[in-house]
Amino acid sequence: MVRFALSAAVIASGCLSEARAQPRQIDISAGTLPSALAELSKQTGVSVGLAGTIPAHPTPSIHGRMEPEAALRRLLKGSGLQAVSVGPNIWRMEPAPAKMPAVPRPLIIAKPDDIIVIARKRDEPLREVPIAVTVLRPDFAQATAAHRGVHDLLAFSEGVVTTNLGPGRDRIFLRGVADSAFNGSTQSTVNLFLDEARVSFATPDPDLRMVDIDRIEVLRGPQGTLYGSGALGGIVRIMPNKPDLRHWTGLAAMETTKVAHGGFGGAGEAVINAPILSDRVAVRIAAYADQGGGWIDDAERRRQNVNRSRRFGTRATLGWQFADTWHADLGLTAQWLNVRDSQYAFHRLERSTALAEPHDNDFLAATATVQGKVGALDVTSATAYVTHEFSSIFDATSQAGLLGYAAPLAFQDSRQLRLGTQELRLSDAVATRPWVVGANVLQAENTLRDSFLPHGSSAVEVTSQHNDSLEVALFGEATQKFGAKWSATIGARAYLARADNEQSGRARQHASKSGLTPSINLSWHPDGHAILWVRYASAVRPGGINPNGDPQSHSFRSDDLKSMEFGWRIALANNRIRLNGSLFGLRWENVQSDILGTDNLIRTINAGTARNVGTELSGMFRAEPFTLETNLTLQHGRLYRPSSAANALSDDTRLPVLPDYAGGLKLSYNRMFAHLPFHAFMSVRYTGPARLSFDPSLGRPMGDFWIGDVGADISKGNWKVGITVANFLDQRENSFGFGNPFTVRSFDQRTPFQPRTLSLRVETHL
Repeated sequence: MVRFALSAAVIASGCLSEARAQPRQIDISAGTLPSALAELSKQTGVSVGLAGTIPAHPTPSIHGRMEPEAALRRLLKGSGLQAVSVGPNIWRMEPAPAKMPAVPRPLIIAKPDDIIVIARKRDEPLREVPIAVTVLRPDFAQATAAHRGVHDLLAFSEGVVTTNLGPGRDRIFLRGVADSAFNGSTQSTVNLFLDEARVSFATPDPDLRMVDIDRIEVLRGPQGTLYGSGALGGIVRIMPNKPDLRHWTGLAAMETTKVAHGGFGGAGEAVINAPILSDRVAVRIAAYADQGGGWIDDAERRRQNVNRSRRFGTRATLGWQFADTWHADLGLTAQWLNVRDSQYAFHRLERSTALAEPHDNDFLAATATVQGKVGALDVTSATAYVTHEFSSIFDATSQAGLLGYAAPLAFQDSRQLRLGTQELRLSDAVATRPWVVGANVLQAENTLRDSFLPHGSSAVEVTSQHNDSLEVALFGEATQKFGAKWSATIGARAYLARADNEQSGRARQHASKSGLTPSINLSWHPDGHAILWVRYASAVRPGGINPNGDPQSHSFRSDDLKSMEFGWRIALANNRIRLNGSLFGLRWENVQSDILGTDNLIRTINAGTARNVGTELSGMFRAEPFTLETNLTLQHGRLYRPSSAANALSDDTRLPVLPDYAGGLKLSYNRMFAHLPFHAFMSVRYTGPARLSFDPSLGRPMGDFWIGDVGADISKGNWKVGITVANFLDQRENSFGFGNPFTVRSFDQRTPFQPRTLSLRVETHL
């Protein structure tokens, strides 16, 4: 006789209360059956059991006032199970009578720590997603002033490379798709999303401080089918915590930092979650301010720690349950980032410039996401409007005599982005053949103004350019299962893109592009602990008008990328060992690249055709109280058929910024110390040699360095205190060989890592 089990792995936390047959408010997010049943038990006091293991059947979100039995029936719909009452508050699940012969749905063993992701634009357990996905959850050790931007949190992930130009000016590259070290007018090869809304276009990473963040999803490889243009390298999706409609919660934190050979810094954070109408309306607000200490000295101006920075920001989200199965999140995110000077040096931590080089990056995003059900279908509408303004001033005194301007001479590069997006999609994640279809509209306005600022004179405009981009697309993806272990997914995106360009002194010009970006995936699920897949995917980045670019063309062509990937995600020894990886190969035609011209201004070219083959590996090994995490990236990215505009005349054909190898190790320690939770960690990562540009005259070597961090924290009640030492080896190697476009050919510019930084953080949860 099979013993009746209460599914302790997922319902053990449910504290049983009295029978409550009357309707009551129930709020359960979409997920899998084990986690949904655990939440139902927690909210209603009922217990639900199964003779055996509960299958990880996808479940819809449930919001509204109803009897627990009605909610249970909705959760079990399509699972092949039915609920039978065996007593007050107690239900037994058993196989439902078959209505007709059918291929059985795969029953996958549920894991207590299932992570639900929306990588394929529908809620799915991470272990069932057949694409290269990494999920990062910022922990306390990472919540320090030295490690708070997206690119900092990505630094320990496989297949990720970032520049190090400075706060609010860096670029992120995934899967070896690196086109340029410079911030020009081309679309980023990685799309940045804030929840459901795309918030990037032809801009660097806004360097949002990661406050009140649930997780970051990183999708490596081309994602053109579901995410559209520009997603050649992949997607970075920031998932903030959502408003809680029931409970008042909050957080307050303070930090202080000291940079070796530099100044003091610090930060403050506050988060409050306030239900306005219980179970219906709540608001969640996060606010922060931080200051970076600076560590670069300027000998000519006799200033120390000139690259100090200040950042202020807030995010407010209103959650509204306006119907039983409909929910809306209205959000506003704003950040103001100011850096007093550049962070490059000529020698050690020092340089000499006639003028300061301040940088400003202001970001504002308004988002509205509405989700609900129409019959059995999930409906999502995601709307966003983004304004992103950033400017940089460079010391151009070295060019004053050549140009006939008074010294000292400054150069100002100002950019402004207005981005509006609207997406509407339908999906059915629990159908026999799960699918998603949608439509997307994107409109972007980019304004560029470059000016020289002579001493004592008015500004002299060099470039004034306005680009309008419009993209319209229809997309879809569907999965067909073959038996209990195999499935195939096929998808496509049909798009139309148009770009209009206006530039001072030139007639208005147009460029357009239409096409199809397909993807196909075959996956094998041998059991609930492993998934292996083969995937073909593609993505396109539309071309544009570039009167000052390639002298042989007034425009730059679209580039497109095609990729093949074999990947796996395996859990062993009761999830104490995890092995993830992928082998990939890609072909990248008409590579768009922002280059530095002989006049020291940035322009766009088609650099030729590139290839990259490699492997991305990661693993986790847990032997309490220790956890070891590791990652390794090996790749061979080369421009094997360069165009004449690329000026790639040397034998070195490596893609810019991209190292051939990189990796890291992180050892964590968790246990009780004097009855208090204690955590400590040490991590090291290595980045191999790389170069700055295709151009031999700018092929500055960089990379080839080790960076290590160490830290510890301890908790008592609602309080937690921690200390972190970033770059504890105090490495000074050149992380990025560029800082000023007007002197980069004359001086050996180098960007040393932030020196050893001690950070102390104290936080309390309300």
